[in-house]
Amino acid sequence: MLAVAISLCFAIFPFFANAHSGEVIKFKMHDSKLYPGTVRDITVYVPKAYDGKSPACLWMSMSGGSFMFDILDNSIAVGDIPTIIGVFVSPGQIRDEEGNVVRYNRSNELDRMDGRYAEFLEREVLPAVVKHKTADGRAIKISERATDRAIYGNSSGGICAFNVAWQRPDLFSRVYSSCGTFVSFRGGDQYPALVRKCEPRPIRVFLQDNDKDTWNPLFGSWFEYNELMLSALHFAGYEVRHSWDEGGHSSKNARRIMPDVLRWLFEGWPELPRKGKSQSKTLTSMLVEGEEWHCIGEGIEQGAMLHPYSEERVLLQSGKSKETVATNGSRTKVKGKVALSDPYTALYPGGAHTAKRVEGSNWVWSYINKDGKLTYGQQFYFLYADAGQILYDASGYLYVASKVGIQVCDQNGRVRTILSLPSGAVESIAFAGNHLFAISGGKLWVRRLQRSGTHCGVPKSERQG
Repeated sequence: MLAVAISLCFAIFPFFANAHSGEVIKFKMHDSKLYPGTVRDITVYVPKAYDGKSPACLWMSMSGGSFMFDILDNSIAVGDIPTIIGVFVSPGQIRDEEGNVVRYNRSNELDRMDGRYAEFLEREVLPAVVKHKTADGRAIKISERATDRAIYGNSSGGICAFNVAWQRPDLFSRVYSSCGTFVSFRGGDQYPALVRKCEPRPIRVFLQDNDKDTWNPLFGSWFEYNELMLSALHFAGYEVRHSWDEGGHSSKNARRIMPDVLRWLFEGWPELPRKGKSQSKTLTSMLVEGEEWHCIGEGIEQGAMLHPYSEERVLLQSGKSKETVATNGSRTKVKGKVALSDPYTALYPGGAHTAKRVEGSNWVWSYINKDGKLTYGQQFYFLYADAGQILYDASGYLYVASKVGIQVCDQNGRVRTILSLPSGAVESIAFAGNHLFAISGGKLWVRRLQRSGTHCGVPKSERQG
């Protein structure tokens, strides 16, 4: 866990809103490791129904606070939602010695397209929250199950709410995005395309926007991009609902319908929202219906690398240690020398082409193999995130480990689909027959596909098994 300095300069005090009112806890958070130098306010709402014995569900919000207290209390009281603790996080600020704000961190935190804010909530905010107790001594206990967690935000908070759950469906499964900034602030305008190409995650999404929301000649139309997001989510098979209302850039309508949204978000709880079926023919032709990723190992060291080994096993290299891994997770130590593939170079089936990763680039280069030389090099495969390990399947599709998942490119160099893992970014990949192995979030995963790998590029005499 990352250490976070917490200032308790705000007293803990009760806040009575109605007959079901609970308690408000406020504190300031300093010295984030992920957002250095920032200071922010954290508000925790503990409903009266919370007994302190069992972990409560979570309502995480990057927008507003006090208006939700009555709504949570009333919705719990009538049985529309389970007992939920609300956590409200303000954007970070950096102030000078005189107290003047010298950096507003709102957009840098909330509009980013990576998994940093999800990590921030997981490693810094929630550990800080559960250190507190209510005035009568009840410990703050929050469920770690994704099905018990919902996240909400308005404007930049709206795209942030979606991004956190989409990047980390193992943390949050229920999303309410209001007036989300799915525009060209920090790459949010790419989301409709990404959602269409990616394997759907097990999250439920409610979109709200107003028909006269912001239009900016530099960044685009908020409302039009929300409409594109709705279309993309439908295409990708998500459980999604929406409300298009009258008005401008405001959370007024989002607040008005909040009780109904909460009821729908937690419909069927405690079951996890279903993982839908995408309309992408490329994706469905790759996946085996009913088969998911399986975790077959934990505690994988950072920098560990997978290599092709045989039709049944891959080789896991961690430091000086080498061992083969089967689809059931069984491991066998490898002694002596073994031929290892270059993880950043891939040979096309048949040997006519070679692909090479360039570190820190969104491009993978393609070369023609002619007379034993690499010729006619081009920036060929365009990616949505920096390339990591690369490899081909037997059909000539290029697989790229990346922060957004496993990007799969066709022979024309275009990303056709992206395979997602629950734990986010993918560090390494390798095929063993028709099983794809991946390292992600310090875990080793495997999944059966309708595609097979190739050992092309490893001399026959050096192939294992």
